[in-house]
Amino acid sequence: MKKILSLFLSVIIAVLSVTSVLAVSVFAETDDNVAIHADDALHTESYKLVNAKGEDVFLRGLNLGGWLIMEDWFCPVDNGSMGDLVTYRTLTERFGLEGCYELINIYQDNWIVEADFKNIADMGFNCVRIPFWYRNFQSDDNGTWILDENGEIDISRLEWAVEMCRKYGLYAILDLHGANGCQGDTDHAGLNDSYHFFDQNAKGEWYRAQAVELWRVIAERFAGDPAIAMFDLLNEPMCNVPLTQRVYSYYWEFYDDCYDVIRAEDPDRVITMIGTWSMDKLPDPDEYGWKNVVYQYHQYDDAEADYTTRIANGWACYYDVPMYAGEFHPVGESVTLDFAINAYDSNDVIWTLWTYKGYNSWAAWTDWFAYGSTSGKYIVDLENDSYETIAYKWGEVMQTNSGTFVEARLYDVAKTYLPNATLDDVPFNTQADIDSYVAGEVYIGDGYTGSNECFFCDFFKSFSDIPVVGSLVVWIHALVHSMFTSSNID
Repeated sequence: MKKILSLFLSVIIAVLSVTSVLAVSVFAETDDNVAIHADDALHTESYKLVNAKGEDVFLRGLNLGGWLIMEDWFCPVDNGSMGDLVTYRTLTERFGLEGCYELINIYQDNWIVEADFKNIADMGFNCVRIPFWYRNFQSDDNGTWILDENGEIDISRLEWAVEMCRKYGLYAILDLHGANGCQGDTDHAGLNDSYHFFDQNAKGEWYRAQAVELWRVIAERFAGDPAIAMFDLLNEPMCNVPLTQRVYSYYWEFYDDCYDVIRAEDPDRVITMIGTWSMDKLPDPDEYGWKNVVYQYHQYDDAEADYTTRIANGWACYYDVPMYAGEFHPVGESVTLDFAINAYDSNDVIWTLWTYKGYNSWAAWTDWFAYGSTSGKYIVDLENDSYETIAYKWGEVMQTNSGTFVEARLYDVAKTYLPNATLDDVPFNTQADIDSYVAGEVYIGDGYTGSNECFFCDFFKSFSDIPVVGSLVVWIHALVHSMFTSSNID
């Protein structure tokens, strides 16, 4: 009798389990409360993204910069431009670890709220890139994971963001923007002058293993979720590291480790790898057996030729994968945002602008932000402001629709170009153009943003238009430049 009862209960449990799985599947297919369903899941086919219905999907989006990792040049904090780790350390020294995270949570609860996802969708964008860093999930630099009530690593902030994307018809791109050990020698990696992620020693291996484990957890938690367009493995590796110190194979091997753990948890997920400033800093994906991947670069250049030649560089690599400009914004007055958008759109380069909102003296009238505020009164003085003052400055006044922020110029650009505008064609994907690039008749610009020019920049640039010789001059300039500055030059 006990065997019969046991068999009966096993059958009931199995039926309930199958019913539960089917219910989840049906919910994903038919729920009227969300705008992204199972048949919207993306994969790559040659150089395009395609959904499960076989439709091409072209991503045009914004970064949610400054939300889960702050940069003081456009966020309401003064940390001496050293990076968000200074903010966390200072708050912990003054208010304890619990007080630090209470204040950080207040900020993150308000910088981005549900209304922001609606704002982005209403402007006509169809995706958001969500930068995060290791301190969202670890309470120190020693690998102490922040756990939820179930004893699991707490990634609830990302889960909420993905749910908002699903609700408002936005694809999410999850971007590891700052890794423990700092993958670049720059503040937006977490801490300025602290580049150790790629150290070839036991500590460097530990840093990288921590990041790989984080991707395993994220992949397990979001396996099969159609609202996620891509996992973005690491933001701008080796950024601001002198050219002579860059060993690109170091981050290729890291990507491969991440790829393996993600594929074990989420076999069909699109994964994006970045060459920082150009696609030719990435390997042929066939060398590693990478499938369903997107290759990415970032661009903050000051000439139209830089935008077209970087596109040509991507086509010339013959990798047959989608190209993605994960961050971009023209600098200076020689190239417009309109030109950059047209160049990407007419050459199948998917893109996410940097960035959604900003808080600085010029944020309200620039096309760097869709929403901006020029009021300086809410910038937090980390050393002197009281807990209550910081909580107020990072509270509801930081919400986009609170009255503190106004629609900035990027908002107008978005409304002009999205979602159905007719664009001026900027063709640069013909075979002749690619052949010209390969032959050295065109070349990639130096890639500096105007703030890191060395004494010799103008001299070398005067030779840059000479065929073949120009390419050699650019290479020589890169070596000279790396001795005098730590700019973005490739």
